[in-house]
Amino acid sequence: MRLLLVVDNHLGRTKDGQVWSKGIYDYSFFSRYLDVFEEVNVAIRIEDIKDNIGYPNLCSGQNLKFLPIPDFHGVNGYIKNYFSVKKAINSYSKDCDCAIIRIPSAIGFQFASIIKNKIPYALEVVVDPWDFAAPGMLRSKVRPLVRLHWTNQLKKLCKHANGVSYVTQFALQKRYPNKAQIHKESLQHFQSYYSSANIKKDFFAPPKVFLPSQKAFQIIHVANTINSYVKGHKELIKAVSLLNKKGHDLSVKFVGDGELVSEFQEYAKLLRVEEKISFVGRIPDKDSMKRALAESDLFVFPTHGEGLPRVLIEAMAVGLPCISTRINGIPELLSDDLLINVGDIEELIRKIEYLISNSSLMTEVSKKMSYKAKEYSEDKLQIRRKQFYIKLKKYTESVLKEK
Repeated sequence: MRLLLVVDNHLGRTKDGQVWSKGIYDYSFFSRYLDVFEEVNVAIRIEDIKDNIGYPNLCSGQNLKFLPIPDFHGVNGYIKNYFSVKKAINSYSKDCDCAIIRIPSAIGFQFASIIKNKIPYALEVVVDPWDFAAPGMLRSKVRPLVRLHWTNQLKKLCKHANGVSYVTQFALQKRYPNKAQIHKESLQHFQSYYSSANIKKDFFAPPKVFLPSQKAFQIIHVANTINSYVKGHKELIKAVSLLNKKGHDLSVKFVGDGELVSEFQEYAKLLRVEEKISFVGRIPDKDSMKRALAESDLFVFPTHGEGLPRVLIEAMAVGLPCISTRINGIPELLSDDLLINVGDIEELIRKIEYLISNSSLMTEVSKKMSYKAKEYSEDKLQIRRKQFYIKLKKYTESVLKEK
């Protein structure tokens, strides 16, 4: 059976036809769908590149085919390419038996609106658009429209799709209920939950031990794309500035790149904390990411919009004490004493100080992080993913028999 997989990202294609990724995607990510489907066709934005410098992760592999969508950036780019994307959707959906759409995204919504009455399809809901496009988060005049439109679209699609899986166990399901949840699961309508994380056994590390003599602390924050205010960069810079003025010795390593890096660097200079703030660019491979996390003391992620952040689970997997926001699925990972309200810098300062002032507490939290992260190991998650894919395949087989 041939699956159409719709993913919102940017990949590069070299002259030999091989497809490469800058970030989290690689063949192991896409091949998880091959556990059930014989062939997977991935519809994704692709640009032609001379070589894979800057694109270290190979995505191409056996039984995997990439269907290029015109590569564009931003709202204006999407509008200019709208009809080209529509043409691609009509073409690609004819060659597949069913679809899984990772959503929300402009491309994902467009695919779903066109194929929803043509072939069986399921959704993987990975983030909440209501939070992602909240005021101040996106630098676009149409942000309010995006927020309302995407939220309403997601609500409608979850009630229409044959299957819906969420990255959270409870949070996203409350705002975006699906048909199986409202009525009853059946062959035609089904649901599940699982994270997008693909954390292998060798990524996990023993819990950390913190000593009373430690005075300096390295904080790490990870957001591969730094093109919006969603991930709380400014709040963390402000908090570190104020904590250092109080006599603490904190520094922050920001992982990721994008058009707002220079703005955040200028903000650090304005607060006279630029020597304590570093932007290290993207870390594309898992070994380097594990090393960067393991070399740090604390993961702080004051994000405004998430489903269930993969980067937070990865930080927990190496035993980092973590602080993040009370939003969507994050309270499913962290206890309340490690959570802050969105945008609350004073609470962020209190929680950071609460940890770094008590070495035994930091050690105990590290143990809790390591233990909780094991629930999200790749082997455990893949069991639930596979069950969900099998349900889509079984329903598709029943539809094909009727034709």
